[in-house]
Amino acid sequence: MTKAILFDLDGTLLLSDEEEFYTAYYKTLGKYCSDLIEPSQLVQSVQKIIKKITMDNSEQNNYDQFMNVMREELGEELSKALEERFNSFYISKEFDSLKSLTKPNEKLISWMRDSENSNVKKVLATNPIFPRIAIIKRMVWSGLREDEFDLVTFMENSHFLKPRGEYYLEIAKKIGVEPESCIMIGNDDFLDGSCTKIGMKFKHVKDFI
Repeated sequence: MTKAILFDLDGTLLLSDEEEFYTAYYKTLGKYCSDLIEPSQLVQSVQKIIKKITMDNSEQNNYDQFMNVMREELGEELSKALEERFNSFYISKEFDSLKSLTKPNEKLISWMRDSENSNVKKVLATNPIFPRIAIIKRMVWSGLREDEFDLVTFMENSHFLKPRGEYYLEIAKKIGVEPESCIMIGNDDFLDGSCTKIGMKFKHVKDFI
């Protein structure tokens, strides 16, 4: 019996050409921070840090891990300045301009809100490589509300990234549902499909609706 449904965001509840979106994201972020660091260096550093924290084990949440590694890579002073700039970026018109590259998956969102699913726990299981402020903003783009979910994963409340099985295990523990009673709906067989490592079922969004 299914007791919880996990939904990915990118390419699932919020549709986009992900390569196009992230290319534009990094270009926009790089320009926004260009007075602090050369854009290509910033992009390389961010991608390197994400790769490192994906592989590492730590008791720290993803946000603290990211900041610690960034300090190692770029130094204390620059890292502090970038942290402040990132926070302002996610509430800026520059970040909002990326909304035009996305559109809500109305069909799946409607199904999610169907009364038949009212007794099933729901999780927005987006890969927590963004802080809460950015995840919530992107939820707004798709017309979603935080209170529609029993849990939303973001950097500050998560300790692992996809495709780590531990990411899904942490979710299951937080919502109090055995992995075998959970279904993950996503668009990426590697990142979202890795939930099967701990016994969750995986449904590709194209097959589900």
